[in-house]
This record gives sequence, C-alpha cells and structure tokens, in this order.
Amino acid sequence: MQELTTATPVVWLDDTKFISLIPDAAYNLEVWEITKEDRRHRMARMDYKFHRDTFAGFIYRLIPTIDLVKIHDLQKRINPYFDLEV
Repeated sequence: MQELTTATPVVWLDDTKFISLIPDAAYNLEVWEITKEDRRHRMARMDYKFHRDTFAGFIYRLIPTIDLVKIHDLQKRINPYFDLEV
C-alpha cells in the first residue's frame, strides 16, 4: 500500500521544487514539485537515513542544473533532522 504524506517544505530547491522529510517513514525524504495548476506532485522519494551517500546522484537526476556545492549545502541542512553529523 502506498503511503500518503502531507508534504511540508523543509528545504526549497528552486521556486517550484522542495524537499519534505518524514523521519519515521521508510522513504523519509521526498522531492515535490508545485505544478502550474498549483497542484503538488511528488517527483521522487528515497531512504535518506541509510542511503545518504547516493543523495547527490538522486538530486542531480531530478535537477541536472544543480551543482555539487548546492547539493552539499542541502545535505548540511537536512542532516540535523536525522541526528546525522553535519
């Protein structure tokens, strides 16, 4: 059964895309997009806590224009939600 979540922005990636975190869920990081019709659309999700080493590739596949410095900054903002080192 698919988990339905209420997407609350934690980190904005650009004007229409944001990351939402659900610390106790199996897939605890979700990337959402707000469409032109003002509808929220989940683009992708991952288990960040145990697979954070693949985060850079995960985000880069979704947003190819992002650079590694910005991805690193995103991780520094996300890690405290999971009690991970910054």
